[in-house]
Amino acid sequence: MSSLSILARGERLRERLLTDVATDLRITGFQSPAEDEREEGLSLDRLTGLGAPHVWGVQVLDDSLIGFGIFRGDRLIVNRAASHLDNKLVVVDLDDGYRVRLVQRDLFGGRWLKAADPIVPDVQLDGEEIIEVWGVVSWVVSCVSS
Repeated sequence: MSSLSILARGERLRERLLTDVATDLRITGFQSPAEDEREEGLSLDRLTGLGAPHVWGVQVLDDSLIGFGIFRGDRLIVNRAASHLDNKLVVVDLDDGYRVRLVQRDLFGGRWLKAADPIVPDVQLDGEEIIEVWGVVSWVVSCVSS
């Protein structure tokens, strides 16, 4: 009585090649010890959370973030559900559009938005003017070669 096993295409080809070379080879259900050390492929989607409804990708269009080590063409992965802001880069809605700023506390506990360029004045985050924090930058993805 014969038994059948339906295999994926790659497994079927590998089995055919092995049986052509070694007709007496018996394929068992035990995996190779090398499989214990095998690593899964790196998935940027899983690593950064892309695809979740609260995680957005943003592309940098100018050189205004060089002071933060972020360059034109870099991608920012922004978490819109993050709530911890201290010492984080955030995307905020200022009068002239969305900008990236660093949130830092002063000696009295107030939060300030600092720009990458020290010439740009700081803005108080928890002051009288309401400033919308659109999200927290959780990753910077840079292209290092083309």
